[in-house]
Amino acid sequence: MFVLSKVTYIAEKPDIGKALAAYLWPAGNCHKEKGFIWLGDTTVTWAFGHILGLASPEEYGEEYKAWANYPVLPNVWKVKPAAAAVAQLTIIKKILMETDLVVHAGDPDKEGQLIIDEILNYLHFKGKVQRILIHAKDDESLKRAFSQITDNERYKNLYYAGLGREQADWLIGMNLTRAYTVNARKYGYENTFRIGRVKVPTLALVVKREKEIKGFQPTKYYELKGIFDKDGIPFKATLKPSEKLPLDEENRIKDKSILQAFKMKVEKALVIVKNVQEKDMVQYPPLPYSLDTLQVEANQKYDFSPKEVLAIVQDLYEKKYVSYPRSDCNYIPVSQKEDAARILPALAALRITGADAADTKLMSKAFNDQKITAHHALIPTGVQPENLTKTGQKIYALIAKRYVLQFFPAHEYKKITFTLAIADEIFVGSGRVILKQGYKSCEPEEKETKLVDESNLKLPTLVIGGGIEKANYSIVDKVTTPPKRFTEGTLLAAMANIWRFVDGENPNREKLKEVKGIGTPATRDTIIAELQANVMNGKPVEPCMTKIKKELVPTEFGTSLIENVDQSLTLPDATAEMEYALSEISAGKKSLSEYMDEMITMVHQNIQFAESRKFSLQKGKVLESCPICSKGDLLRRYSPKVKKYFHICSNPECVSPVTGRKLFYEDNHGKPVVVKCPDCGTILVRILQNGVFWLCSKCNKIFNDKAGKPDFSLKKK
Repeated sequence: MFVLSKVTYIAEKPDIGKALAAYLWPAGNCHKEKGFIWLGDTTVTWAFGHILGLASPEEYGEEYKAWANYPVLPNVWKVKPAAAAVAQLTIIKKILMETDLVVHAGDPDKEGQLIIDEILNYLHFKGKVQRILIHAKDDESLKRAFSQITDNERYKNLYYAGLGREQADWLIGMNLTRAYTVNARKYGYENTFRIGRVKVPTLALVVKREKEIKGFQPTKYYELKGIFDKDGIPFKATLKPSEKLPLDEENRIKDKSILQAFKMKVEKALVIVKNVQEKDMVQYPPLPYSLDTLQVEANQKYDFSPKEVLAIVQDLYEKKYVSYPRSDCNYIPVSQKEDAARILPALAALRITGADAADTKLMSKAFNDQKITAHHALIPTGVQPENLTKTGQKIYALIAKRYVLQFFPAHEYKKITFTLAIADEIFVGSGRVILKQGYKSCEPEEKETKLVDESNLKLPTLVIGGGIEKANYSIVDKVTTPPKRFTEGTLLAAMANIWRFVDGENPNREKLKEVKGIGTPATRDTIIAELQANVMNGKPVEPCMTKIKKELVPTEFGTSLIENVDQSLTLPDATAEMEYALSEISAGKKSLSEYMDEMITMVHQNIQFAESRKFSLQKGKVLESCPICSKGDLLRRYSPKVKKYFHICSNPECVSPVTGRKLFYEDNHGKPVVVKCPDCGTILVRILQNGVFWLCSKCNKIFNDKAGKPDFSLKKK
């Protein structure tokens, strides 16, 4: 039964809707119906994420059912409810008919803004709309969110940015997947070229890295090292080669005999301290996690995939243990610092390292209102976790530990660099003296304490002009190493910090740091998973990359895809600039129409490229020339209707000289079956009618079928 509903809260998902209802009516005296909860003149309802989606190409015309018909460039965009969401959308529609005020409770990001605004537009809601930003589901966070409800109009540019991302991804995916696939098939490709605005440059990173590894030539080089002793404290230094020596481009010595001569020269010489420089250094606690930095850390530490991490942290969020998970922010609002007095004791009770020694009077760099985007960093809410899985415990502990570190002082040390003069040669070294452990007292095993080979964990007092009592020298054989393959964690980090892979000459490189990568925190793990998928939408697909142990390796098809598309699609520059344009729309500095015009231009350029491209054949692929026209090649295709492969000439004008129709050839383990009539030389056609037989359309002779080929030993009677 529907009741008069003057105020309606619409959440993005049922769990947020139920959390809102629990906060509004803590006594539980509300009415729970299918798809909504109400009491008096207030109703809470919800979506299921994207319950509306952009219509498929055929919705704009029957002709677009065929992939060969493109581009599809809607003048007016059509949205369509997901089949599973029609009932819920109907419930929302009925509620809105009796609503004066909607409180938009979508997730605090572009997607969340888009999802609810899209519903309101689709249902033609004309009433007032306000916005509530929910960063966590615990009572304190909800109390803060309710105190800061604002007019939804303030977020219209965020909606336009979400719309821009959705429509641009559709234009690129639908049109370029068709254009590249259709034109690649002319050259024997059977797989679908799945083109995505983020997917292609992500794959390109993996392909480029693999080529660098395969093209890498290891180089031997040598270093002369000394182990010195002063006041009973051993320390190390390395010969700094003179520019007069034969060095490679990296200032390395590749001739071992040179160092053997130097070793003999310095072995009995005096060691004098030539120079000592000291610099006080301050290292602040690492910032709390955003989703991507948590995924990278968990992959590195526990080998969890990015998709696993998102699922785990989403579960923690739904149970009210942590804040909003799909965050790209590493900062916390200053107003939430006072929550530490409540959260830290809860973490101490869970024996989170350092929680009992944290100082709530301290304020780390993480508390910065200027750095907050639509949401803040991932932090614990203070609600005590119960019955966590082992994986849940590990992820929660990571999030909690990072939060605790914000209430510890910085790590302070003195960085010392020194040079030693030995028989007119210079040896250099460095080390550090810890002044204050600070937050590192909580993490003695932190990787940062593992210093590089040239550094010293402990140094004696070095005085300029002073001598060193003992010295021992050795020549160390070194070899250059290839770059490392990406793991799921490091690839996700590359996507989140894509500016590092942008050409240094690009004038926007520094600006692109602001866009926080390509893709979104909620989609990066999905993109990485889809590039590895061998089944999509229930159909087999060729994966673009595979995982060997922890390393990601491109497949032959993945490499071919990157080599055959317009290189502008593969460069992170272009995609990162698109993300920057979306951030400009969010800030009201760029219009949606201007952005979409740019996307349409890009689509046209890529279509032109695909249609003029002579696609390189996949390795080991040999095409058979058409026996009829000799101009085209026989291409392998699959018919979902009869569920079998067949072959057809790539020349669209090629037809049978007898019937004037297109010829279809049988498939035999990937190769076309081309058989001619022994009497007249006409291509035989396999017929499935009253059994299986082969027919010559010119002389009407019929042959029995034997294992997929005509049996010439006996004609069919």
